[in-house]
Amino acid sequence: MRTRGGRLAAVVSLIAGMALVLGGCGKIRADNTGSGETSATKLGFKKYAGAVGYPSVTGPHNKGYVAPGEGLRQLVPLGDCALGEGTFANGYRYVNVNWTGSQGCTKLSITPKPGADDEADVPYSMRSGWLGGGLPGDVVVPWDDSSLIGVGATLTRRAPNGEQSRLAALPLTFNTHPEQETADDASVNTAMKVGTRLLIGGGQTVDQVESPYVFASDDAGKTVRRVPLPAIDGRQPSTPVGDFGVNGTQVVAFGAAATNAYNFHPTGTIPFWHSADGGLHWTSGDITGMPPGTQVHRVLYASGHWFAVGGYAKAGAFYDSLPLVLTSQDGTHWMRMDSSAMGTGNIAAATVDSAGHPVLVGSAPRPKSEPNSRTVWCSSVWVGDGTTTGWQRGGLGCSEDPPSAAATLTDGRVLIAGNRDLWLSRSPWPGRGHKS
Repeated sequence: MRTRGGRLAAVVSLIAGMALVLGGCGKIRADNTGSGETSATKLGFKKYAGAVGYPSVTGPHNKGYVAPGEGLRQLVPLGDCALGEGTFANGYRYVNVNWTGSQGCTKLSITPKPGADDEADVPYSMRSGWLGGGLPGDVVVPWDDSSLIGVGATLTRRAPNGEQSRLAALPLTFNTHPEQETADDASVNTAMKVGTRLLIGGGQTVDQVESPYVFASDDAGKTVRRVPLPAIDGRQPSTPVGDFGVNGTQVVAFGAAATNAYNFHPTGTIPFWHSADGGLHWTSGDITGMPPGTQVHRVLYASGHWFAVGGYAKAGAFYDSLPLVLTSQDGTHWMRMDSSAMGTGNIAAATVDSAGHPVLVGSAPRPKSEPNSRTVWCSSVWVGDGTTTGWQRGGLGCSEDPPSAAATLTDGRVLIAGNRDLWLSRSPWPGRGHKS
């Protein structure tokens, strides 16, 4: 059933290219969104400032620092709140850390609590700081038996009683010495449960050439096997799998970055893969005409449509600050939406609310008054209306630590969080007559 991606890629690229020439697929209705700074409170979200345990060593005269992409990276619904997954800056390196939610889900606390190891008598070169804790992994996947599977270089199962057990190891080379920038390495970017199957996606770098991969497990992570991804025009794209989206047995995987993601060439190409049988067999395609800086961060199925979302750069800029939204009816024919009416914001997080509509979260850097000052990010949330073109937008404020993760809780409320603050919808329906 697996077919080569060249023919599909050519068809999809032609369709996408025509859509871009014609101005993109589906202009956002001006009466339903805009770039004004309407507060997210009007969409029913309440902000809890400082409610997230900060993932860095801090002190009386040090408010801490966490690099972009580190800290809180994922929220997994658990009980009446969520488990947070991410990293902690211990003063020497980034280590694994989890957050647990309070009753009512108005606070996320690092668990276990960071400890201050006494290293006063240890030479600086031998110090390592707090070693982190919690369920290890780059991505956490909830399982049927209420257990959680942490997916990283090694898979780990956390039972409902908290006991952890080691599962399979990914047969890849992970660089454990970040200072060795030219060493072979691998990354885990996404993992998802599809029926009874666990799918894992990411990238591996061998001899400084990066390529995508997919692994599958049919025994809840005890063993894994590599699933071939078809090439595109005879070659594997040099970008990792960035995210999976799932609808029944259909799975869509997108490359994390277009060919112009980092060189900001005026036009680029981004790959994707589609599976109709739960990730066993794949077809491949690519979308041409991508704007400079294009990256896809999240893939989801909502309101009868596929969405692949991320960001791209303004003309002449060297950082992403504009929302990228790609849509599809079948997961194989993609069109880029005209997102100009959505305002600014590189979309970093997404979820599907209890009404089945997409909720997107993004941020854009605010112009600096002084070149050496820290970057401040201004953030927004967009709530879909059941179509691919209608969005309501709310501002989440400006901060050095923008929101980085979003999840829909078991009671239907939407939780958005960053490294310091969280936002929680007051009822299960953002933008639809929230209750106080």
